Amino acid sequence: MIKKKSLLRTCVVIAAVLMVCCFATATQANTIYVGSCHTNSYATITLALANATTGTIIDVCPGYYAEQVTITLQGITLQGISYAHNGTTEDAAVIIPPSGGLVQNGTVLDTDEPGPALAQILVQGVTGVTISHIIVDGQSSQTCGGGNIIGIYYENASGTVTDSVARNQIENNANDYGDQCGWGIAAESAGNAPLFTVTNNSVHNFQKNGIVVRGDNTTGPNLVATANTVTGIGAVATDGGQNGIEIAFGATGTVKSNFVADVLNPSQSAATGILLYATSGSPIVEINTIESANTGIGIDYDSTYGGGGSGATISSNHIGGTQVLDAIDLCGASEIAQSNLIYNAGNSGIHLDDGCVNGGTGSTVKSNTISDSCAGVLSGPSASGNTTTPNTYFNDGYEQLTGTDACTLPSGPLNNVKGKSEGQSAKKAGKARP
Repeated sequence: MIKKKSLLRTCVVIAAVLMVCCFATATQANTIYVGSCHTNSYATITLALANATTGTIIDVCPGYYAEQVTITLQGITLQGISYAHNGTTEDAAVIIPPSGGLVQNGTVLDTDEPGPALAQILVQGVTGVTISHIIVDGQSSQTCGGGNIIGIYYENASGTVTDSVARNQIENNANDYGDQCGWGIAAESAGNAPLFTVTNNSVHNFQKNGIVVRGDNTTGPNLVATANTVTGIGAVATDGGQNGIEIAFGATGTVKSNFVADVLNPSQSAATGILLYATSGSPIVEINTIESANTGIGIDYDSTYGGGGSGATISSNHIGGTQVLDAIDLCGASEIAQSNLIYNAGNSGIHLDDGCVNGGTGSTVKSNTISDSCAGVLSGPSASGNTTTPNTYFNDGYEQLTGTDACTLPSGPLNNVKGKSEGQSAKKAGKARP
């Protein structure tokens, strides 16, 4: 009996050890490597994906990878890793265009400008894909002739892009910068509303949109954009009009704690820091900092693309240096703009814009601080049913200006100024374009 019990215990121990070993092997097999910093690794990300399964983690060593990557497996994580050797730590896994240039690997879905997508990373038709610590560099390598140049593109897919960089999704000829292409990080969907989370990324030197989500005019991705830095190309004399962060065509979302700058166009075409264009639901834009844009935050109704442009909340943002238009343009109904800090707005701090269907109606504008602007609150000729108090004004040409969509600073003594601009001759520049 003693020998039998000992043998039984030995078998149990061996079985337990085998189970642990098998579990460890299975866990390790779920992570595969790309590059030269790890043994048993793949030379390219594409080859690694060809050998991956659902839920695989792909660790990418520092280096340059000249390829277009397409992800069609659920739950993939694609992440850059650091590598220390010879006393130096490298920390940049960079995807660049292949030697023959970017080619179509997806489709831009929106009804405004559909067409080929030339995506450096395409996530297509799957859920739960995470991209982390990856740089996509378009290298300003080609023209828009073949389609829309996109850094990271989720097409009918959900997931997260975090701690990554999208840069140089822009044409190689500055004379072509007016073309409506060149997105940094993007998601589009038709007939569904995938969650798309974009956090702590750097997006810069894009041609059209830094971070953008678009739907099918009725529904679209739900964007959560937090703590990103989005920097445009500055004052370029084209009519393209950049947008830093855009939600459009039935998409919705929350845009919070981002920094957006240098989204300008001296030709006075639309260029917007954060654009809500024909959105669905009730988007939230809060605690963002926006510097140097034609329009800081723009909300637009457009019946051609499903209407939208109502019920948004714009709060606690810091907006400065809108050099042509308004810090906040409310061209929709039932909006809330409150507790924003605004200074040096070219046209107005907050514009109750009646240039859209139901535009400038039923909105609440309160508890904002507006300084050094032509008009603090500007109400269009047909604006009605709005609440515009209390707000704090100082150093503004007019605190509240009604009956016009454009502001010209008063000249001469101000003792006859009564908060209305008679005989207004200034013409408002072009509106936001997605």
